[in-house]
Amino acid sequence: METQSKKNFSPRNGKKFMQKGKGKASFTTTLPSFITSNQFCDCGVSFCPDSTGTKFGGKPGSKKPFKQYNNAERKSPGAKKVKKDGFKPNEKLTKEELKKNSRQEAVICIAAVGSVLDVCVNRKNCEKDLKKKLLRELRDLIHGKVKQMAFAHDAVRVLQCYIQFSNHEQRQEVFEELKDDILSLSKSQYGRHVVKKLLMYGNKELVAAVINRFKGHVRQMLRHAAASSIIEYAYNDKAVLAQRLMLTDELYGNTYTVCKSYEFNTLEKVVRTNPDKLNNIMDEMKQILTPMAQKEQVIKHSLVHKVFLDFFQCAPEKQRTEMIESIRQSVVYMAHTHDGARVAMNSLWHGTAKVYCRLGNNAFLAFLMGSDAEILESLDEVIGNKYGKKVLVYLLSPRDPAHLVPEIIKVLEKGDGNAHSKKDTATRRKELLEVVSPPLLEYLCNNAAAMAMDKATSVTISDILASACGDLRPAMTAVAQLANQELVPGGIKGKLHMAEHPAGHLVLKWLIEQDVTLAEAGKEEQFGRILVDTVGTNKMKSWAKVNRGAMVLCSLLNSCDKSVAAEVKAALESIRSELSSISNNKGVEILLENLNK
Repeated sequence: METQSKKNFSPRNGKKFMQKGKGKASFTTTLPSFITSNQFCDCGVSFCPDSTGTKFGGKPGSKKPFKQYNNAERKSPGAKKVKKDGFKPNEKLTKEELKKNSRQEAVICIAAVGSVLDVCVNRKNCEKDLKKKLLRELRDLIHGKVKQMAFAHDAVRVLQCYIQFSNHEQRQEVFEELKDDILSLSKSQYGRHVVKKLLMYGNKELVAAVINRFKGHVRQMLRHAAASSIIEYAYNDKAVLAQRLMLTDELYGNTYTVCKSYEFNTLEKVVRTNPDKLNNIMDEMKQILTPMAQKEQVIKHSLVHKVFLDFFQCAPEKQRTEMIESIRQSVVYMAHTHDGARVAMNSLWHGTAKVYCRLGNNAFLAFLMGSDAEILESLDEVIGNKYGKKVLVYLLSPRDPAHLVPEIIKVLEKGDGNAHSKKDTATRRKELLEVVSPPLLEYLCNNAAAMAMDKATSVTISDILASACGDLRPAMTAVAQLANQELVPGGIKGKLHMAEHPAGHLVLKWLIEQDVTLAEAGKEEQFGRILVDTVGTNKMKSWAKVNRGAMVLCSLLNSCDKSVAAEVKAALESIRSELSSISNNKGVEILLENLNK
């Protein structure tokens, strides 16, 4: 019984040692000439021959040479004893073993150069000439082996590094070897990274060539976990308009493909010029899109969102309603993209009660209360996020031009008067405010200091107090208490008084001036009155020492509450002479002008 041949020993970093003598195997691998030179002794590569011991993989500077380990010394239970070198005389290897050894020899050499390349080209002080030389050497080594490397877990990183740092000509050569396997590479756990590198670092011509390889396979790739990420990257980050249209064409169906032309190359144009084909196109799109909505890894991609949005914009009411019903569980996965957010809005505008979790006539309110558990209990994160603040501001002041650009307001107006909205705008707004006001007012009471002294969140305070319903007094008092102390110019231990703080003094001004709006709305609470009662006019005199504090006092002098203005003016009259002696202070000058009125 013949003993199975052992795996040949391969020292680290690629250098094969020579086994000499009768019946002993001998392997040699030709490494590039620059590896044996001393110019890499500072690069940290283990086989750099800068001193004794590195010949067989020892560490640079080590005096102890690498001690080779003989695989034959390992004993395998039930195996016959063989010679110490691990090979029987005249033993023949199988085809599979020869193929494996051949691959190992190729990859070992490539990995050796790849290690030097990876270390050297990523160093900031790597010379351009040296980098070019390394790339030329690696180019010669990988020629004809690119496909084999792209699918191999141990060589694909070298290929990725080569694509990243090579020139356009070298990248084109890599693509020529891989162009017939782009689709299979995109589905490979390791190969997909090579395709992404070609897209990431290729020029326009190379990117176009790679994207063209996806033509006719987009639906298939979208359903594949690995390939779908490549399609998404190509569509989102690299494709131009014509390439985006090509990638989405497959999702519109065969009728669309037949009807489209160079001039009429979008769904809207095709439907407008072929109205008799509308139902056929929509039915085919529905058949294609509905299965995609059931798969999370597919429905989250922006390419799919674009096609869904086109469907909603062109589909008749019946087909649109059917589609909404089929995707209602998946809408949440679309809201993170530009087109996906508009798909979600269409689903809410035109959906039935099932879209609102089957909660009956009060569906919209119940939907918001469902959001209460997710959004209103996480107000720290929502208020601290610029997009989260937009949501809250919209709940408080829908379609306010002060917070939304006209384009967004126009988009939102498209949902007005939809068939499934049974309540008028005023009723819906009232119900919204009744739900969001209590948690927002409570949050303001507990976090007044953090919000008022932060430039990003300070604006939200006036929005909350201007629109919230219920008792505003506790929240107003919490803000007023922040200013209830003597003002020391420059602050105490680096902490500025609210009236001197860049954001804090603006909060005071806004809330005082906002009393007019609250009075017109019939609300009894007035921030100016609460501020004067909380702080007192004696402490307010110290605010006049600084420019920002003086501007806050000007707002109080012009308060809509005449009693507030009178009390503040009487207190300031007592220090008029002191104010007149202050020079180079614009705030004090304006304050004196207001006192003279």
